[in-house]
Amino acid sequence: MLKFTAGRVVGAAAAAFGLVIAAQGTAAAAPKTIEATFGGYGEWNPDPYDGIPGDSIRACDTTADGWGIEVKIDIGRNGTWDRIANTRGHNSPYCSPWKRGNIKEGTPVSIQVANVNGGVTYPKGSLLLSHA
Repeated sequence: MLKFTAGRVVGAAAAAFGLVIAAQGTAAAAPKTIEATFGGYGEWNPDPYDGIPGDSIRACDTTADGWGIEVKIDIGRNGTWDRIANTRGHNSPYCSPWKRGNIKEGTPVSIQVANVNGGVTYPKGSLLLSHA
């Protein structure tokens, strides 16, 4: 017959509670989708998720209409585009590889998604304000 002491029961309960708290802190969210004006979307992934690198962007073209998708990120929101992903030169449907690079946690970023055709950018686009 097994003997359980109050210390063992309390210790086991504390360990289980600690695991629940630790697991909550490590949860990651899926990439955020930003719709283009038409024919595609961009994605922003601030934290690693299911094999997708953190602090990364990519462009996805879903419609064979002659227009591509371009995603740009401004790290620090200082007005300079620091990283660009696009679908230029590829037939739809197509998603670019993830463009990645480490960004300090909490850094403000702007992500812009626009339709592009050659050197022409469609005048309207989507903008997401986020943090790394």
